[in-house]
Parts: sequence; structure tokens; C-alpha cells
Amino acid sequence: MKNGVEEKHASFTPWFWSYRWAARLEGALVVCVFAGVLFIMGYLFQMPGALVVHLQDDRHDPVKNARVRCTAPSGGQSFAGLTDVFGEAKWPGLDKGAWRCEVTPPDSFHAGVVTGFATVAARHPAVWVATVERPGRIAVQVVRPDGAARAKVAVRAACEGGAWEARAGLLDGRALLFVPHGASCRVGLVRPELPFDGTPTQTALDCENEPCSAVVSAGVGQSASVVLKPTREQWEAVRPPPEPDQKP
Repeated sequence: MKNGVEEKHASFTPWFWSYRWAARLEGALVVCVFAGVLFIMGYLFQMPGALVVHLQDDRHDPVKNARVRCTAPSGGQSFAGLTDVFGEAKWPGLDKGAWRCEVTPPDSFHAGVVTGFATVAARHPAVWVATVERPGRIAVQVVRPDGAARAKVAVRAACEGGAWEARAGLLDGRALLFVPHGASCRVGLVRPELPFDGTPTQTALDCENEPCSAVVSAGVGQSASVVLKPTREQWEAVRPPPEPDQKP
């Protein structure tokens, strides 16, 4: 009260606090927006992390093209894939719990299936790191007889724990064989079974008619060398037929 006049202090009333229908609708909309934001934040905090399977060798280098299969805790779901250049296979948004994973290294490693578990939880990725030992390697030099036609002849390593076949280079006559580490192997020229390097179904060598090496072995990640010198007749016996010309 001042000079007989009652003073009224200015006040601020939010629009949505008034009793008008438009204000009530705006207020309800604001509440819904805040509730939606809180719901999304809660969902994100509970979202399961990715399942990552990492395969590396004994030197901690990534292993590419390994086959991976992971099975859900309930056993009702399974996912399969190959490891990438980083040695990883990954899947996001899986069910929470302990997943059972099986890793089959590439055939060149001559290794069995590696099994492990990774527990998928909220927000954090589940990572399982598997390790496999490197195979032994045998570098083969095939000396082409004088006057013989060039050819990508096949060499095979027959070992106690497996075999490997590779094609020698057309120009340099070199081939690389991957063998089980520590195994005793013999290397010889063979009639090619595979059009590429890999594991053959036949593991025998015809050492009576084709050149073979003495018994050699290589440890984990180690290399051995072999030189094969076939005669002209031996070369012609194992030389694959010429490849047809590629039409443009």
C-alpha cells in the first residue's frame, strides 16, 4: 500500500500452468518428450555390447580368414563368419550371457578347432582372444631341366600330421609349403591334384619315379629349404597340361 494504492508485484506464470486447453496440451507434450528422452537413455545404457572374437598367432599377429561360429547361451541361435585383416569377427546387439565360440584356423596352420566363451554384457564389448601357433614352412626350389617347357609343376609335403601341396612358379620354380610344426616330412614332385595351394586328399609320394627330398622338419614359424632336380622324363611325367588361352 503506497499513497492509498495497493501495489501489485509482477509475476510470471508458465503458459502450460494455466487452465486453458491449449496450454494443457502443450504441457502434456513436454512431459511426453522428456519421458521419451529418459526411456531412450535407459535403453542405450542397457544395450548389449558387441561380441568380438580375435584370433592371433604366437607372435601376436592377426590371423585372417579363420572360420568362426558362436552359439547363444540358449543354444537357439548361432552366427558364423570369417576373421578380417585384423583377425576379428564381430557381431553387435546379441543376447546377453555367455556365448560359446569355435574358431577353425586356416588350413595352412594344420591346427584343430579352438573353443572358448565370451560373456555379452551391457555397454561393454565381449572380447575373446584365441591364439594358434604358426606352422612350419618349407621353401622348395624346382630346377627345370634344360630344354624342357616351362610349367607350374606341383610339389607336395607328406608329413606325419598332414600334407600340403603347392604349385611352383612358372618362371622361378619356387613353391612354399606349410607343414605341421615339428613333424617329419618328405617333399617330392607329384602330378597336381589341386589347381591352387592347399590340402590334398592324396598324401603319398612316388619317390621311386619322381625326385624326393630327405626327411626335413620345421618348428613353430621356422623355415627349411629343399631343392628338387628332376630329369627330363620326370619333368614331363608330372608337367600339367598347358592352360587354354584366355579369350578377351
